[in-house]
Amino acid sequence: MKTFADLKRNLQVGKELILVERFGQRIENPQPRKIIKVQSNAIVIEKLPGSGKESRLYFPPSSLIEITEKGFKIYYPGKRDLTLQELDCLINQPQDPKQEEIDALSDGNVMFWRREEYFKEHDALYLRGYKEEKGLKYDFNDGKVRDNKIKGDLALEYIFGNGNLS
Repeated sequence: MKTFADLKRNLQVGKELILVERFGQRIENPQPRKIIKVQSNAIVIEKLPGSGKESRLYFPPSSLIEITEKGFKIYYPGKRDLTLQELDCLINQPQDPKQEEIDALSDGNVMFWRREEYFKEHDALYLRGYKEEKGLKYDFNDGKVRDNKIKGDLALEYIFGNGNLS
């Protein structure tokens, strides 16, 4: 099994998954959990063996999944530096200090909509930083772009109950 599509085909009702790592922490005494339902965008697994309670595991973009010999790993989106084009777009966004002052005093939003239109025209709404667009989102805190095509930190690691993917 090599591709995400292969993995999805092998995730079948009744198979067991074992969560062995979560958010950078190895799980002590991991318990196998059965797959209850398979959907195109997620699988439903039991929360605790025999409990009848469910948990959904939504599939991220395939670029954030790594298939291993014994199971699979899911990663957070990684961050990258701005490209020159993105940097240029941020530097040249509309600036009007007088209008910004008017907006602040009158609870207006003229500058918001000017910038919104500017970033829309440049196909870069993600540079506004308040929502993800096409798998990208600008982070004002570190000046980087979160990108779904880049693996970041490990979020979850599952292995199959029988120790292999087939």
